[in-house]
Amino acid sequence: MGYIRDHWRGRHSLLRAFLVNLVLGRLIVFYLDRFTHPPFLEASPAAAAATVSFLVIGHLVIYPWQIVGVLRSCDRYLSGFGSAGWVWGVYMGIAVSIVATLIGVFGAYQQTFMARDMELAAEVLERERAAKYALTLSDGDTRVRLNGSLELGVTRKLEAILNQNPAVTVMVLESHGGHIYESRGVAKLIWRYGLNTYVAGSCSSACAIAFMGGVERVLGADGRLGFHQYGLSANLPLPYLDLAKEQETDRRFYRSRDVAEDFLERVFDAAHTEIWFPSHEALLAAGVVHRVED
Repeated sequence: MGYIRDHWRGRHSLLRAFLVNLVLGRLIVFYLDRFTHPPFLEASPAAAAATVSFLVIGHLVIYPWQIVGVLRSCDRYLSGFGSAGWVWGVYMGIAVSIVATLIGVFGAYQQTFMARDMELAAEVLERERAAKYALTLSDGDTRVRLNGSLELGVTRKLEAILNQNPAVTVMVLESHGGHIYESRGVAKLIWRYGLNTYVAGSCSSACAIAFMGGVERVLGADGRLGFHQYGLSANLPLPYLDLAKEQETDRRFYRSRDVAEDFLERVFDAAHTEIWFPSHEALLAAGVVHRVED
């Protein structure tokens, strides 16, 4: 207690007050601070309480004691005809410590509170995306059906289902499209697992890419495949996304699946706001579909 009281009253030498009590003390506080919030502690009410408690003790109690003691040591040093240059150097050090402390406090707040808010927002967004599609098993777990939009995350969930259900042989698709990168991911999974693809209803836009991953590609009597140009559903401009280049990428994919060239010339003719549904005969002739079931 005597040491704490002597520093508070400015009785320590300027060198000790600044280097030991302030600089070294601040470094110790910053080091211990990391153990009071994520990632060291899992985000929870307990972690929030630990962070707040440490902020109060380390920055609202200890730090003022450090600053006041150094300033009083500066006064004693000057009253003894010490160099003003050294005092100004200490003042600069105090200013740096204030900035470092503010950054540390904000960082602790971010990791404890804002990070959790962002995590919750990501969970809400994921639930909203997941609500737009369904992946279900049928026919004795030999078929997996995708209904709905091809949203971000669908490839990851489909892969988990296929890993857990090795008996799956057919991918049934019912979708009006979605994210082209996800549709490519689904197509690659279908091809990697050697699945056939089947459409009983409608599979258009990005869904057609997924359909083309099938080893055998089959339509039901009422099945339809729809094609059109790519477009952006977002209102924000994406200057680094070249839609023509993306279309050419998928044109090459269709070509690798033995689709006829005359069909490839027309596959992206329809505007983004329209859909081209080729006849069953045209799809069979072009090699897009292998057979149609009655």
